[in-house]
Amino acid sequence: MRWLLGILIAVTLLWFGYWYAGATVIQRQVDQIFAEAQARGYTAQKTGAGVAGFPNRFDLTLEGLKLADPVTGAGYDAPFLQVFAMTWKPWHVIAALPEAQVIRLPGQEIGLTGLGLKASLRAKPALDLPLAEARFAGQEIRLSSSQGWQTGAVDLVLALAQAQTGPADYALGLAASGVQIDPAFRSRLAALALPGLPASDLPETAGPLRANILLHLTAPLDRQAAQRRPQLTGFDIGELHLEWGAMTAEASGRLTADPLGQAEGEILLTLTGWDRLPALLVALGAVKPEIAPTVQSMLKALAGESGDPAVLKLPLKFEAGQMSLGPFPLGPAPLLRLPAAG
Repeated sequence: MRWLLGILIAVTLLWFGYWYAGATVIQRQVDQIFAEAQARGYTAQKTGAGVAGFPNRFDLTLEGLKLADPVTGAGYDAPFLQVFAMTWKPWHVIAALPEAQVIRLPGQEIGLTGLGLKASLRAKPALDLPLAEARFAGQEIRLSSSQGWQTGAVDLVLALAQAQTGPADYALGLAASGVQIDPAFRSRLAALALPGLPASDLPETAGPLRANILLHLTAPLDRQAAQRRPQLTGFDIGELHLEWGAMTAEASGRLTADPLGQAEGEILLTLTGWDRLPALLVALGAVKPEIAPTVQSMLKALAGESGDPAVLKLPLKFEAGQMSLGPFPLGPAPLLRLPAAG
């Protein structure tokens, strides 16, 4: 039996050595990643970092996290971030997020709060660690923008997985319930008194919301992404479904980025309960209140041409830097990516 005890002791010591070596490597890599990011001009700050979880996990805790890309304006601030990985598959990590954090986007800051916020990231076990799948989920989620809008969801699951169509293509999936409509927008909508049209009966929450979208990027999401700075070149909407009271909206289509980075293409919208649309366009500022009845008549005629007067199909067009919904101009097309150099 002594030989068996000796083997057990040897295996235990080897496993302890493996875990200690792995924890040391993780700590050094984290410090190196932050140092390299700072050297490339990124904001990459933390007030503390530590590794625990012996013997079966590597548990990394980062405190006082502040990340930012000065070129795009993207960034992330959080009081802490915990990342967990099993010792036998360190390329698959699970993160526990705080109940409150800040996401920085070009031109705005978004406060994100919620309960049970968790994220996971699974890479392929290859040298560049290409992204296989990333997932985010939580409950009672609220988003508050510095631009004044607010939204949220009772439950939300967001997933991004590498697609089979190309090394820089990714399938984005979204499922949400209890979607909160921006209170300011909802107030404008409820206060509308349009001549010849009934008051809006759309509720304060919407859902379910489902989306399946194929994203096309300039480069893969892997360990080289910081140098390559992948940008969105376009996307294909396979499914986009939203129920909001008596109105249901579905969308499909493709958008690409033109040389100036603005969206170009067409998305087909299919609406039931479309008679609520004129009030929505007025609340969005796309249509003046006095012409809402005329818009209603036009939409009724368009729905009649589709063969089913209860269903309205309208193209959302993005062309020459402008966007329009059917015959209604909506203003400048949004940016999908930074303008091409030169």
